[in-house]
Amino acid sequence: MNKIIGWTGLVATVLWAAGLAMQAADSDKTSSGYKAGDVLIWIGFAGLAAFIIGLLVSGVAGRGTFAKIALGVWAFAHLSIPIGSIIESATGNADNPFYPIGGLGQVLGGIASAVVIARAGVWTGWKRWAPTAWAVIYLGVFATFVTSDADPSLVTLIPFAFWLAAIAATCVAATTTPSPSAAAPAVA
Repeated sequence: MNKIIGWTGLVATVLWAAGLAMQAADSDKTSSGYKAGDVLIWIGFAGLAAFIIGLLVSGVAGRGTFAKIALGVWAFAHLSIPIGSIIESATGNADNPFYPIGGLGQVLGGIASAVVIARAGVWTGWKRWAPTAWAVIYLGVFATFVTSDADPSLVTLIPFAFWLAAIAATCVAATTTPSPSAAAPAVA
């Protein structure tokens, strides 16, 4: 199951990156290339939400209530960004509550999820800290670009690349961790 979870996240990350690259190549928001980029980003965010739910189901964050809340908030935050973007596309108005909920939820849910995953100790070594890198890079670098109205450019793609690399590292951590059912049977 961890391989499916990890590959879901990796595919979502690649789609998100492809959408962003399409928008950087064609910054005209009315063009079909830019709109196709939007769709890929929406699918990418939804895939990342599914990946985070998969992390919760896999038990990598433990089975406690705080882990469920943290990863639930983080997953909903990733899902609320495409919801807000779809509403914006339908209404032409970017003022809807899903963007700030998504941004704040990614900060709070991401940090809380990183803490519960690190404390659970299911992942060891670099895997244990991959979600922390994801949350810290979002908080420290990516969040500043989300708040600007500037179109994606080469300069803004560099922080996105670091963020996507941290997400991909977390996906690889999930993919390379054996499922509990695949573990060797205990010796009596």
